Amino acid sequence: MMVTLDSSISFLIYITAVSSAAAGVTEAFKSVIPFLATDYEAKENCWEDQYHAARLMHYKRFFNLVISVLAAGVIFGMLGLDPALILTGSESAYVKNSWQLGTWMWGIVAVFGSPFFASLLKILESFKQSVDSNLPPNRPRRKVSGTRE
Repeated sequence: MMVTLDSSISFLIYITAVSSAAAGVTEAFKSVIPFLATDYEAKENCWEDQYHAARLMHYKRFFNLVISVLAAGVIFGMLGLDPALILTGSESAYVKNSWQLGTWMWGIVAVFGSPFFASLLKILESFKQSVDSNLPPNRPRRKVSGTRE
């Protein structure tokens, strides 16, 4: 088993798709649970109110992330595909028991690593396009003139 450009792109597509689906589940929860969608501000300009508002905002962010991680873990478990097997280019990426701890770890990786994975996916896709088109790599060019005798 080897990691190839195609298997890396497949892996990143799978991870970002699950992350996007988990974000959609989180948005659905926000529409049902008002606490998750409300922005909290201090009523008065005093330390106690500011502290209370900040604490509520931190709770809101925490619960939104927990919902995203759980949703991503459930999605990975339901699909039954191991992202590591996709990355290594195995013949089959299906796993018999997809409800193990590793599945939930991939949920954490997908949720917290999704911005990085999305950027990396764009880079690898553009690199693949340049490799497939057989164009030479872009090199900086500068016009120069020499002294003429």
